[in-house]
Amino acid sequence: MSNSGGSSPFLESPLRASSKLEQTVDKDRKLMSLQYKLNSVQNEFEIERLRLQQQYNSVDKKYRVKVEELEKALSDTTFLYETNSRLEQELKELKVQLDECVNQRDQVIQDLSRKLHVKEQSSVDRLSDLESKLSEREHVIDRLKIEVQSSQSLVKRYDEEIAKQANEIKQLRKANTEKDDEIASLRASRVIMAHHNYSTEELQELTVVNKMFKDQVQYTKELEEVNLQQASELKKLRISSESQQFWKSENAKLQNRLEQMDQMERQIQDLQLENLNLKSQLASWDIYNNGKDKPEDIIREIKLAKESLLVLTDENEKFRLDNGNLKILNDELALERNQLLDLSKKYEASIINYKKLNHEIEQQKQLAFEECKLLRKQLDEFAAFNEESKEDSNARDPNRLKDLETIVDSYKNQTEDLTEELRKLNDQLLAQEPSLKKRKMSDQLGLNYSQRLNELQLNNVKILRELQNSQNNNKILQEKLQKLSDLKEKSIRILQLRDNPLLKDQFIKRKQLQLLKKENEDLLQELTNEKGTSIERIPRSIYESLSFELKQRDDDLLKAGKKFNRLKEMFNKKSLEFIDVVNSLLGFKLEFQQEGKVKIFSAFKPDRYLTADLNQNTLKSNLTADLDDWDDLLHTWVEDRGQIPCFLATLTLRLWEISNKNQIDKNT
Repeated sequence: MSNSGGSSPFLESPLRASSKLEQTVDKDRKLMSLQYKLNSVQNEFEIERLRLQQQYNSVDKKYRVKVEELEKALSDTTFLYETNSRLEQELKELKVQLDECVNQRDQVIQDLSRKLHVKEQSSVDRLSDLESKLSEREHVIDRLKIEVQSSQSLVKRYDEEIAKQANEIKQLRKANTEKDDEIASLRASRVIMAHHNYSTEELQELTVVNKMFKDQVQYTKELEEVNLQQASELKKLRISSESQQFWKSENAKLQNRLEQMDQMERQIQDLQLENLNLKSQLASWDIYNNGKDKPEDIIREIKLAKESLLVLTDENEKFRLDNGNLKILNDELALERNQLLDLSKKYEASIINYKKLNHEIEQQKQLAFEECKLLRKQLDEFAAFNEESKEDSNARDPNRLKDLETIVDSYKNQTEDLTEELRKLNDQLLAQEPSLKKRKMSDQLGLNYSQRLNELQLNNVKILRELQNSQNNNKILQEKLQKLSDLKEKSIRILQLRDNPLLKDQFIKRKQLQLLKKENEDLLQELTNEKGTSIERIPRSIYESLSFELKQRDDDLLKAGKKFNRLKEMFNKKSLEFIDVVNSLLGFKLEFQQEGKVKIFSAFKPDRYLTADLNQNTLKSNLTADLDDWDDLLHTWVEDRGQIPCFLATLTLRLWEISNKNQIDKNT
């Protein structure tokens, strides 16, 4: 193959007659080498052709399998597209149902608010009635209390009078019995002395006794009348006591009702708070409320929506699984399609190589034809030369020429066979070009289908997102409905972020940089304009820069002042907390003064204090009048032992004992 593109050795000038034998030997050798090359090329061509045929068959088989799989994937894609459209329709229906559910729920909320308003009005009316009844019963109770008090005092007075009169009745009965005895004795004496004359004195005594007897009888009658009157009054008092017991029971009942009224008032307050919460929550729902549905309709629609949501979630999970499988299949098909495209590219490259090889073989064939013509021409010349030199070459072998002619004929036949095979191969390639075009078209169709499949997958993802959003909205609405039903108010605190110090610092630095640049430019301009003259004025940019720095200094001073005030307030607050803690735990109130002095007030003796000078280590106090052993305590705990906390603790105990003793004395 290396000599296929070069010039043929037969194109050289013919040899001279003296060297024809050597040329014949060289030609034989070259002819044999050419025949060997032709055989090797033919064998390589056959091997390559068989290998390409096998590759073509395997690629064709794989291609058909992939086309079938692609058709299946396309059928699955159409099914997925149909189900996707059906899901879109169901999603629209669900959105409509969700809007209807929201409207129905708003109607239920309106009805509930209306009922709540009616109940609130009825409760207010009932409360007013109960308050009026309560006021009446309170007046009745007050009047009855007054009557009971008066009746109790009257009963007490009557009891005293009855006891007094009973004692008098007993005495009168005793006197009456005595008088009866006297009367009986007098009657007996009168009977005995019937026949005797009575003296005037005795008659007077009898008249006096008779008169006294009549007076006693009259007094007893009056006492009986008074007794009857007191019995009737006592009966009235018993009736009034029974009525008093009745009114006491009524009072107890009214007290129970009053307690119930307190509970009802608390319930009414709770209901009013709930009503306010409902009104505040209904104010936000009135925007979306049309007032058409009933509570049972909303509950039924919510149940149906939940059931349909469960069904749709199950179908969504199934479609997700199918979509995942389709994605995996699509990825596999895309990989196989890419592999097929690579194989197709390799196949086209091999076809191009075959065409190049065919072209080279055609060129070799033409060269071989030309060489055969030249060989024939040289053979004719060689035959003519042999005829001329028969006399000189009688000893040569005559079969040599015949062998050469047979070799040339076989070479010609082989080249003709080779050209025939090449022609057939070209015909096969030309016949395979429409199928390649069809395969290219099918590849393009598969590419279009894969693009359509990707678009459908993206659309499916978008629909799934919309479905997820609708589910989230439904969940949020259900949570809001649950919150409305629970009537739990939650306070929302909005935190507002203050200005960013980093951005503010960057703004200040940027402003300073701009002012400095402008200042430098103005100074350079002044220097360039006034060379050799003294500068008696400054540019405006320097003034602006200095004023900006002054403004920044003022802002820094203002911030420092605010920070100082804030720290001062914090220090005062913490110091007050410290003083309160010391006062509550140790029983002393501290008051810090200038020049390192501290006043210590005891909680049990606020008008007395200790003054400690921390700079000069002195301790003064006005507690010497209250504590007799002040000097001993000071000497023991401070001078000898150096324990001021123990000294203060001892003072606290002594002052507590003194205050406790004073409190006991006041109570006694």
